[in-house]
Amino acid sequence: MREVLSSLDWTRLGFYKSLLDEAGITSFIRNEHTAQLINILIAPCQPSLCVVNDDEYDAAIALLRPHHDPMLPHIEEWNCASCGENNPAEFELCWNCQKLGEQASC
Repeated sequence: MREVLSSLDWTRLGFYKSLLDEAGITSFIRNEHTAQLINILIAPCQPSLCVVNDDEYDAAIALLRPHHDPMLPHIEEWNCASCGENNPAEFELCWNCQKLGEQASC
């Protein structure tokens, strides 16, 4: 087991985990459930995204780098042409109706 990323941003950790899952890299979020309880009762406990197989660490880092690199050009949020819902720039599918966004089809 090796830690890939530690963050208090649950959405980002979940997104990164889904990318790893899709690529067949077995991962989990350490402190996923206890961190919420500890943060409320005691002190901050930061959750971490970890790969199960240490040999997959480099592949995981390479896969996540384009999504985590702050030097990437800023992409604006987009509105779904199908339902009109506003979506984060990173989403290829509309979170509301699951339709492919126009920016993802280029």
